[in-house]
Amino acid sequence: MRMNHRAFLIWIASMSIVLSGCWDQRLLKDHSLVLALGYDREEGERVLNTVAFPITKPGTEQMGLSSESKVISSHGETVRDAEVHMDKIIPEKFDMSKTKVILFGEELASQGIFPVLDSTYRDLRGPLNAHLAIIGGRARDALTVKEDGSILISEFFSELLQSAGKGGITKNENVQDICPVILSEGKDIVLPYIGVSNEKEEAVKVEGLALFNDDKFTGRLGLQETGMLLILLNERAKALSLNLKVKDHKENHDKKFVNVVVRKIHRKIKIEADHHKIKTVIDVKLKLGIDEYAANKLSNEKEVKALSKKVEKVLNGLAKETIQKMQNANNDALGIGERVKAHHNSSWKKRDWKKVYPELPIHTKFDVEIIHHGIIN
Repeated sequence: MRMNHRAFLIWIASMSIVLSGCWDQRLLKDHSLVLALGYDREEGERVLNTVAFPITKPGTEQMGLSSESKVISSHGETVRDAEVHMDKIIPEKFDMSKTKVILFGEELASQGIFPVLDSTYRDLRGPLNAHLAIIGGRARDALTVKEDGSILISEFFSELLQSAGKGGITKNENVQDICPVILSEGKDIVLPYIGVSNEKEEAVKVEGLALFNDDKFTGRLGLQETGMLLILLNERAKALSLNLKVKDHKENHDKKFVNVVVRKIHRKIKIEADHHKIKTVIDVKLKLGIDEYAANKLSNEKEVKALSKKVEKVLNGLAKETIQKMQNANNDALGIGERVKAHHNSSWKKRDWKKVYPELPIHTKFDVEIIHHGIIN
């Protein structure tokens, strides 16, 4: 009896090993692993879907090396329809589960990106960690840019966005991050904006941020304004720096500017709301380091304080320009609407935020402290 019991347990253990994990098996050889996706709007409102996937060079099969990308496109009435057509072009099955970057052409983005991402959100294997960016022009042109070296085009865009995010040049978002923001009221998304040109030296470069109203691309911020928005969002990148004009030096152009690096940010958003108006004040305390200042050695405290006041004035001006661009694009990336809704709900209910926000008084106040200005001073 004991032997029969032991044999039964061995049989159960053996069958569990044999049967486990087989139902969801996906062999790599049966799939084309798409690592970069691009979406454009064509004439007649059709979608142009462009994919980039790695291919193996002849003679490197045994080493498992792949240093080239194959880029192909397909058309469809919708994104899913274009993907079905793509499966007819690619020898293996279309697989976007490992996609690293998704690029949107400017024209498509201006009409809305959420319908394009709809099939991704419904797919259990959708690439929720893929980074998103807007292309100044067509996404297909960006994916077909010939970069020097052996790097895959998907790796190129992935590393470009990562380094730009760490350097305070842009703000990175992935597929999962933007979904709740788009579907909520009182806050909007921003995505990296990448320019594509015919010049070989600067064929692709990050040019700032794309502003959105709901899911529609409505405006842009330049690099300086992007840095300011990161400050207003209380997000300090590792190397967030700004080059500010603080003087009108007639003889030496270099002496007009100071390059500051943000060391610490402390930001408060204060909102006053009543039945008649809503007013917003953003208080920002910054601790800065000086990376470059040709006009002065900053050898005494008086000079440092004088420079701090000049920087405060320039930052307030830059903040005003940045917020004005955001309001012109009806983009509330700062989430002021969310705060009004949460803390002044009666005022929120009486107003159409999309109409109120572009005219909302938003004031900034900077308090700058220079804590480091070089080892020679």
